[in-house]
Amino acid sequence: MKKCNAVYVAAMIVAMIALPARAEFVDGKTLSAWAKEFQRVRSGTGDYLSHIYDRRFQVYILGVHDAYTDGPGITLDNNLFCTPRNASVSEISVVVYRYLQNTPGLSNESASGLVVNALVSAFPCKK
Repeated sequence: MKKCNAVYVAAMIVAMIALPARAEFVDGKTLSAWAKEFQRVRSGTGDYLSHIYDRRFQVYILGVHDAYTDGPGITLDNNLFCTPRNASVSEISVVVYRYLQNTPGLSNESASGLVVNALVSAFPCKK
């Protein structure tokens, strides 16, 4: 058992050293580009890369959503927005896509801020 743990730890150390660390901030321009591929996939005109960027778009939105709320259908005093319990990731992504399409000039804005603004507009909490 100890040998297995040692091998696992050694493999993790090698992976951390060998793989370059990368941190990127996503801006509105990148998010909008992913959104276009999201729409291409939805319309059936997307290619292989469209599917990759479609997933990036949806996973990014899900990450921002989960960072700023306690979950669909859960309304607490500190939520910025309140998504319905039955809202799917795809439906939430459509909300963000439409926000980006209807709000031009956001390419230099923070992508997470844009997602939050879209969700606050679409899913306000009832006080």
